[in-house]
Amino acid sequence: MKNKYNTLQKYIFEYSQKEYGQETINGLFRSILEPLTANQKLEACVLLKLEDVEEKKSLIKRLAFSSLKLYSFSSNIEGITNSLQNDIWGTTEFVIILGQRYSAALIWDYATSSLSNSSEVCLLYNSKIISDIAKKILENSKDDFKELIQKYAPDRRENLILNSSINSIVSLLNEKNNELLCSEQEKQQILVSDDTIQTAKNVAEKAKFIAHEIKNNLSIINLYSTIMGKRLNRVEAEDAVLQSINNSLKNIMNASENVSNLIGDLRCLSAPYITEVSIRDLILNTVMFCKEKADKFGVEILVGDFEDIILKTDKTKVQCAITNIIFNAIEACIDGCFININLINNGNFIKIEISNNGAVIPIDIQQKIFEQDFTTKEKGNGLGLAICKKQLELVNGTIELISSSNNLTVFEIVIEKEF
Repeated sequence: MKNKYNTLQKYIFEYSQKEYGQETINGLFRSILEPLTANQKLEACVLLKLEDVEEKKSLIKRLAFSSLKLYSFSSNIEGITNSLQNDIWGTTEFVIILGQRYSAALIWDYATSSLSNSSEVCLLYNSKIISDIAKKILENSKDDFKELIQKYAPDRRENLILNSSINSIVSLLNEKNNELLCSEQEKQQILVSDDTIQTAKNVAEKAKFIAHEIKNNLSIINLYSTIMGKRLNRVEAEDAVLQSINNSLKNIMNASENVSNLIGDLRCLSAPYITEVSIRDLILNTVMFCKEKADKFGVEILVGDFEDIILKTDKTKVQCAITNIIFNAIEACIDGCFININLINNGNFIKIEISNNGAVIPIDIQQKIFEQDFTTKEKGNGLGLAICKKQLELVNGTIELISSSNNLTVFEIVIEKEF
């Protein structure tokens, strides 16, 4: 006998830790599916039901072109087999991944919460409960994919420690995400303030403080993920189980790195805050910040011997631009490469020249690197250089790719001395 009730809501309330906002849920949706797009060799069956697919179109399109077995329980998802039989799920949305090496479930329903754009969430990784959820969905499908469920049935071992850890991390990030949203009172103060510049400074300072706090908590996440990884080496368990947990920890740390990179991009978006800046100190501090990543890739950063210049500008915007170029250069380099930074005092403006002997940027890409949403990185967001260019323009600055040939790529940041 077929189900007549939306039994998926039971899982939401049974396994929910707390209510999460829409931004957090969208992030969870992406993080659950990213391992499938990043590892084309993973075999899995994916069941989807979404009310709003606009923000998720690009990711769904990438899934549709993969070798995954995909089934949709929504009429608004193109390019995927529609398996709806009895529309009993109402406003409940879900993504269920069945795989022997990787399985996950995310179920939410905004209609179950009294808060706008919030929902309690069922979030599970590598849990035997996921197979039970898939069977409930199968009972209300017009397609019989019972064999697929059996083929991709996840490990029957219950991964309580892993799921508890992940839920704690998600809860922490959700709280920090909520702090980024201005209260209604703060919004009104911004709207009625006569001192626009001072208001912008106050908002920028608050954003800077919140970004700093998120960075601190991301460090804690990375620390304990590393500790868990080391302790796993002393745990006696099946190889498949240990590999599954290790893969999950890597996904946590990758997600943490992505959040950290996004915070770096967002720091550049504040209103200009002009102060007197020692350009030499700014460059040296930026290099120190980038050193850990450079060492990891075996790249040496060299700073030229130049006279210091005191400039009235926005320290954060210039630093963000230099950091972005250095990080891109590090990722384009291999062991033995170098990044060279020089400062040129040229009359009414200064030039910061950053060169590297890493991979040459192809000519067809050189024209696009400052366009928003353009990226060649697998995990890139297409924001970095586009943001840097627009934000430097606010302080009478420019950023330009001078050349990329013969194993030497040169970027140049130009800033006028008089703001």
